[in-house]
Amino acid sequence: MAPVAPVYEGLGPLEFHRMELRWQKWRARLEAAGVEALPVDYGTYFDLELEIHRDILEGPYPRPTWLALPWNATPEEVEGCSVARRGGELFWVEAEGEESWMAPNREAHEEAFVADRSHHFARLWERGREESEVTAREESPAGGGEPSSEEAEAALVSARYEGALVSARYEMARALLGRYPDELPLYLSESSPYNSLLGRFGFQGMMYGLTERREEMHRVLESWVPRPSARAEAERKLGVGIVFVEECLASADVISPQMYLEFCFPYTKRMLEFYEERGFRTVLYFSGNLMPLLKHLRELPFTALSFEEDRKGYGIDLAEVRRVMGPERVLFGNADAPFVESASDEDLLAEVRRQLAVGGAEGNFVVSIGSPFTPKTSLERVRLFCESTRLGAVS
Repeated sequence: MAPVAPVYEGLGPLEFHRMELRWQKWRARLEAAGVEALPVDYGTYFDLELEIHRDILEGPYPRPTWLALPWNATPEEVEGCSVARRGGELFWVEAEGEESWMAPNREAHEEAFVADRSHHFARLWERGREESEVTAREESPAGGGEPSSEEAEAALVSARYEGALVSARYEMARALLGRYPDELPLYLSESSPYNSLLGRFGFQGMMYGLTERREEMHRVLESWVPRPSARAEAERKLGVGIVFVEECLASADVISPQMYLEFCFPYTKRMLEFYEERGFRTVLYFSGNLMPLLKHLRELPFTALSFEEDRKGYGIDLAEVRRVMGPERVLFGNADAPFVESASDEDLLAEVRRQLAVGGAEGNFVVSIGSPFTPKTSLERVRLFCESTRLGAVS
């Protein structure tokens, strides 16, 4: 039975469902307390977020589908915060008084986005993740080399709440792994060194650098190659076993194969080696046209290859990818996300069967989609896709 692991599972319908659940649960707590503003302690915050994960994992996104490593706010970040309601609207109020509007549903969020209103409470999580990513680049062991077991343990236990040590950013992951032992694969999401260029330089600056400032680009790429850190060791100790490496704008319609070999391949190779040598299994997600690059991709040391559905007439062919990669490499499926949203149940299951026959008949295969579920994909459709190989619908 092939496993199912949709790429970017936290985006689209599950992202908005999580938002709605958060709004509903805070509103229920305000109503139960009969107040317009409710001080938030870390325990209340954490229990509510755990409820949201449980509702999703026991509803539209059933285990053992994989899950991105969840991050949670620290006790220090939650201290002094509150949730307030004014009329029918809810706000997360930080200790300093800054307010963030909490969207009740997708439609309201989209209207607010157009109107440039404040983002909902998830911003607190985003800030924590950004801080953690910056910290990770500063966590290399003193003097270089591999981190000690003690350094990794210190990264896992790094905050105190009500007299007990908690694992700060990792407490939610620890709770979920304890609640669903052996049935919740967690993965880290990372960008390849090449993928980092866009955020640093923008597209135009990136293209200029690749052609006119080659040595400078190589220095930047070298700085993004992962190095030993207590964070990576801590996450492995926690039980995270997969690293999802995103490779964007390396497509053959954006840069030439020669540029790919110079600026992308060697650095992605080192990144994959870094994680594989530490016991992680890696999934390389290649967006865009990978067909002219298959012989090069075959030489990379990833555990599994994931790639987009056919777009813009590229001619992305699952059968050809399987042929070039050989039966020993793990492939992720690339079911078309808009098709998954709109197709009938019968047609969706037929596509899963087709992909299994093409990609999984002679090799290891994971049923997946080529890009995130579209925002309007129903939760019922998400669940059907995730259970397509587990309930006898697809053999």
